[in-house]
Amino acid sequence: MMTYSQRIKTIFSQLDEPVDIILLRNSSDPFIDPTFFYVTGIKKGLFEGCSILLGPDGSSHLLVSNLEEPLVPIGQKSTCFSSKKEYTDLLTELLTDCNTVGINTAMTLYDEYQQLRQLIPEKKLISISQAVKNTRIIKDEEELHQIQEACHIADQVMTKIPTFFSTSLTEHELAATIDHQLKLQGASSSAFETISSFGINTAKPHYTSGNKKIQPGDFIICDFGATVNHYHSDTTRTFVYGSASKKQKQIHQTVLNAQQQALNHIKPGVNANTIHQIANDTINATEFKGYFIHSTGHSLGLNVHDSGIGFAPHYQTPLQSGMVLTVEPGIYIPTIGGVRIEDDIVVSPDGYIQLTQSPKQLIEIPTK
Repeated sequence: MMTYSQRIKTIFSQLDEPVDIILLRNSSDPFIDPTFFYVTGIKKGLFEGCSILLGPDGSSHLLVSNLEEPLVPIGQKSTCFSSKKEYTDLLTELLTDCNTVGINTAMTLYDEYQQLRQLIPEKKLISISQAVKNTRIIKDEEELHQIQEACHIADQVMTKIPTFFSTSLTEHELAATIDHQLKLQGASSSAFETISSFGINTAKPHYTSGNKKIQPGDFIICDFGATVNHYHSDTTRTFVYGSASKKQKQIHQTVLNAQQQALNHIKPGVNANTIHQIANDTINATEFKGYFIHSTGHSLGLNVHDSGIGFAPHYQTPLQSGMVLTVEPGIYIPTIGGVRIEDDIVVSPDGYIQLTQSPKQLIEIPTK
């Protein structure tokens, strides 16, 4: 199992330009750098306004506010501050002997960059964002354990969804029920704003749940995930309230076929965009050509949309063992509705392992 010290060393080894030290800074929620948790293993707390200094030898020094100090893990080197002046004085002192400072520009607010520039004007600031992406794109054993647990929780809730329905249920009520159930099953939170859509609203992939009541014959899309120790799952299933029409069954089967064709080709060495092309071609070979309007999947981990790779046209990156991604083709017809089937997978040495396991056949929920 990779230790946190090894993770830090790996980030340094991925740098195009060497640095003396790396500074990861958190702003206020939601501008929290997930890499902060990646290099510390901290599982509880936001650590707003805190920073961590990383050394090429794998060492780390946490600068922590008095509000967050009780959550610092045993063994983590740290210094507490109780005011902004204490923080800036401490940071300036610790950077005295450093000429080059690496910062994660992808997670640094412009105002904070300017403040840092003024605080240490004599230091050269170098972006380490690509090195962070290159390191975090491959999940180690501990990370996979957290993601697997998040997937298991989401599966448990997904299998219960048919039992949540009544004739007066609204999209918003279903989303709230899903969020509640995720916490009951052990999630610290929902991974993102839960999507529950009914009827023609299912043709809107990034729909925000509203007050529409369920109607017989409606498509139902449920897209949600669980968060466990800062790691996420992301899964989608499509249902029909009542009996599905022939057209609805055709759409669902086409999406299921597209997902399976994509899954069949996932293995190390295959370019990520090839997987998207396979799913897209499968749908375009049917009467539903042109109704698949997004990419086939994204990387998953400390971010729901982890950076670095995805099953999309612009990612020509070869797949590697340890990459975790979603596989989620869909068809969206404005006058009928939409279908999306989404699973989380990890690329394995011989292919892939599916992490989400809830049934994906079209389930017809009895009307009441």
